[in-house]
Amino acid sequence: MTMAQHRTKRGGTRTALWKDAWRAISGNGRRFAAIAVICAVGVMMMGALSSISTDLRAGLDEFFDDASMHDISIASTLGFDDDDITALRGVEGVADAAGLRSQSVTTKIDGRRASATVTALADRTIDEPYLTDGRLPSAAHEIAVTGQYLADSGKRIGDAMTFSPDGSATSSSSESDSDESESGTFADGDYTIVGTVIDPNDIVNPSGPLALVSGAKTVYPMFVDGDAVSDADAPYTSAVVTVKGAASLNTYGDEYLDLVADAQKNIEAIRSEREQARTDTVKDAARKPVEEKLAEQRKLVEAMPDGLPMKTQAEEKLAEAQSRLDEKLADMPTAKWVIRDRNALTSYADVKTEGEMIGRLGKLFPILFLVIAILVSLTAVTRMVEEDRQLIGTYKALGYTRHETMLKYLVYSSAAVLVGGVIGDLIGLLGLPFVFTKRMLHLLYVIPTYPLIIDWTIGIGGILLFLVLIVGCAMVVCTGSLRLNPAELMRPKAPKAGRTILLQRVGFVWNHLSFLGKVTARNLFRYKSRALMVIVGVLGCTALMTAGFGMGNSALTLMPRQFNEVATYDVMALTKPADHDTVQKRLDDDPDVKSALPLHIESATLTAADTDTKLTVQLMVVPDGESLDGYLDLHTEDGTPISLDDSSKAAAVVTANAAEELGLEAGGTVNLADAMMDSADVAVTGVAQYYTGNIVVMTEDAYDHTFGDDADELSLNADLLKVDGDDEARIAFADKLAEQDEYLSVTSTAKQQRDFAKSFAVFFVMIGFIVVMAAILAVVVLYTLASTNISERERELATIKVLGFRRREVHGYVNKEMLLLCAIGIAIGLPCGRGLLGFLLGQLDLPGMNIVPNVAWYCYAAAAALAFVFALLVELATNRSLDRIDMVGALKSPE
Repeated sequence: MTMAQHRTKRGGTRTALWKDAWRAISGNGRRFAAIAVICAVGVMMMGALSSISTDLRAGLDEFFDDASMHDISIASTLGFDDDDITALRGVEGVADAAGLRSQSVTTKIDGRRASATVTALADRTIDEPYLTDGRLPSAAHEIAVTGQYLADSGKRIGDAMTFSPDGSATSSSSESDSDESESGTFADGDYTIVGTVIDPNDIVNPSGPLALVSGAKTVYPMFVDGDAVSDADAPYTSAVVTVKGAASLNTYGDEYLDLVADAQKNIEAIRSEREQARTDTVKDAARKPVEEKLAEQRKLVEAMPDGLPMKTQAEEKLAEAQSRLDEKLADMPTAKWVIRDRNALTSYADVKTEGEMIGRLGKLFPILFLVIAILVSLTAVTRMVEEDRQLIGTYKALGYTRHETMLKYLVYSSAAVLVGGVIGDLIGLLGLPFVFTKRMLHLLYVIPTYPLIIDWTIGIGGILLFLVLIVGCAMVVCTGSLRLNPAELMRPKAPKAGRTILLQRVGFVWNHLSFLGKVTARNLFRYKSRALMVIVGVLGCTALMTAGFGMGNSALTLMPRQFNEVATYDVMALTKPADHDTVQKRLDDDPDVKSALPLHIESATLTAADTDTKLTVQLMVVPDGESLDGYLDLHTEDGTPISLDDSSKAAAVVTANAAEELGLEAGGTVNLADAMMDSADVAVTGVAQYYTGNIVVMTEDAYDHTFGDDADELSLNADLLKVDGDDEARIAFADKLAEQDEYLSVTSTAKQQRDFAKSFAVFFVMIGFIVVMAAILAVVVLYTLASTNISERERELATIKVLGFRRREVHGYVNKEMLLLCAIGIAIGLPCGRGLLGFLLGQLDLPGMNIVPNVAWYCYAAAAALAFVFALLVELATNRSLDRIDMVGALKSPE
């Protein structure tokens, strides 16, 4: 044979092998589809969860860029002047800086007093609110509000609204200081609503689960033009800074964080100088008018003749006045800067945490489907090799190499993975992220748009992962058969020899089994690998559904646990300190109030000792002589009661959410900063179970010791109330209090529970998604194994049909094996699902939520019932295959 003829022959051989490979796909379509579907689901989940994580963070990044969001913010105890802002603009690495003026105010919504924060738009367009409708203010008496304000107040663009100074910018201010804080930063009178905006500093959906869980009072952000500021020389309340080159970087990327950190160090370098300069400026402003008056009283005292008693008295008074001035100046606080990056924004940190959480799930979930895909592909390819046993022997006898003979099965498995992987990428990278970001993320955040970022690296990587492992499994299966010689391969494979099974040794059980029961038992032990795969498939399906239903049950019991086990009060009411005595007397006389606990409540910040991690919390201070009993049950996770340390030392109880976030333990230390930015290290005397939000609880003695023994008398500004009546009556009582002008915020625990259940649609979508994935898993695995079982036992089943077994008897003969294995899988899958739920909830890490795994009996029942339903549906489909068995063809001896 010439070389040309040899090449022609080899070319024809390859063509024949490729035709045989593609013919195998059409001839084994169901197995092909099973592998493709499992691969599609695995690749889809990997791509979808990774894309959603990327889209979420990229959405915030774009939103911050559109709003020219600050990279660094600075607060000062004495505010800022133009010299401070100019100095910040000159710092190396700083692109721009601006001073902001804002004030806490109150307004009326349906006759109720509501809290708001009014901010003047910066002249450098930093921290610009995102405009959703209308326009931004451009005149003194124009204002832009949020969509939540319009929805709650019933107002529209073009309507007028008014506000007045809150007088409680810091809840620790004393009554004597309240008059001073009543002076308004902004001009009085009506303001015309000209636009609807989103505040970039707070993107949490006010009606979503994150807002409801936090339990914080609603504060409406509002924005006015700079001309609305009543005193153009008034100090700025804060300074915001943008960093050169930061806008072009990913706000969560290491490059961005390093760039901002460098700029922050440069700002720290001028901090001491500017703090001293601002302190001197404020003291000079307080000293000069007084000294000028004293000096004038001196162009008069010195003119009096010496020796006059009147002159002596005047000189003494002048000396006393000078001494008082010196004391006042010495007691005045010094300027103190607090420099923070975007991590200080709760929304920024939350999005980062949730993005990382979704990304972790994107790596974990596909592992289960990868394992199942390997099992399914092993079963499918193994059966194909067994069916082609004689053909493989023929190929080897004709001189085909191992690689040529293996080509058919490698093409088959590769094609299944590629088809499934492409479908999975299309759904996972395009379909699900679009639906989830457009529909579900808006329940959590008010970011207007999210980019759909297609990361083909993840998509291609997922396909390659499945391809390598599944094709590798196909190679392993083929290699075992290709080791045999052609003569052995062309003979039918000898059936497995019968063995005494374990159950036969248990006489009191075996002897009571029927004939068909014994046959079923023998078959289960005969096909151990297939039985194991059925159990594993059903186990995975049941575990997923148990975890899904348990997740929903755990979420729905979150608020009842919070208000039945921990926060057992009915209403929390906040007032200005100056109004507290008045409302306290009114509450004491109210017949609907069973009891009331006066408290001091303010916003505070916790900082971990060894890191820069900061967390905003609600600080509750219990007055001397009062007890939390009946209002707040502080206990550890295992139920051990925690008592407040009444010794005079800086000590506090923190809740589990805050402790986990900051890595705290009982006996440790954490830095606590109050609303005035005074900070001190406090001892953590206990970590209390708390399901929603983050609080710190301390006694009045501990509070005084923490922030100075010479602190003013504790200003009470809140009450925890126990109220008569059912939930509706308690909600109505809270609404009645909210209508009174003295209250800044009134929260009903019953209303929180009701609203929370309505807003938690995101969890129910996750449950539905998990159940669908579990159904796909169960149906594919069970159908593949059931079909393989029937094809392998076709001669056996034909024999019993010839012996007179009726159609239903044949169905029962095969199906009860599957149902028995399903029962075993379900029994093991239920406790595994409980463990999976604990793992998933540990990975969720939702901000402010401590979701404790809780699986009710009906969750287990629903998971078990659905698993059986899936098995029955598969049996209905495979029963048709049993009915179509050709008894004559199946019983023919192989030639």
